[in-house]
Amino acid sequence: MKNKRDRFPYENAMNVIKLLKRLLTNDRRALSAPILALILVIVGVALTLIAASMAGGFLFGWGTAPRVTIEKVDILVDPVTTNAFITVDVRNSGGSQLTACTVEIQDGTGTVLSSPTGPGTLNPGQVGSFSENGVNGFQSGSIYIAIATCDGPGGVTVVDKKSAVAHI
Repeated sequence: MKNKRDRFPYENAMNVIKLLKRLLTNDRRALSAPILALILVIVGVALTLIAASMAGGFLFGWGTAPRVTIEKVDILVDPVTTNAFITVDVRNSGGSQLTACTVEIQDGTGTVLSSPTGPGTLNPGQVGSFSENGVNGFQSGSIYIAIATCDGPGGVTVVDKKSAVAHI
């Protein structure tokens, strides 16, 4: 080691080693081992509680809430008669029973063109199929909006919307 540049990295390593020795020995300026262990335990418990509360909020807070999801909208149009055959699959994706479930099909202006019929009550996880055949006024290639509305417990109304393109 002829010059200071070659010696510099080793001096820093020596300083780190001296610092570690000072922290681990019974020096007046160092933390004692029981105090250091206590601090680590407290920090570990605090981080565990934070992680558990976040995970619990994600897992348990959403599970019981009422929720409806439109899984599929199919609008099949007869090109000769322009009659539509409509099928809408609706899932209760929440954790409570949904009642008074209805589906409406609207055009782009908000005009209701169809109200397919299906099960009025959906249990958690259950899929209900709403359908209607021979509805006049649909055009192939046009975009329509399906709106599912259900009542949850406590008077809560849940809604989901999904667009679909009518096809031949």
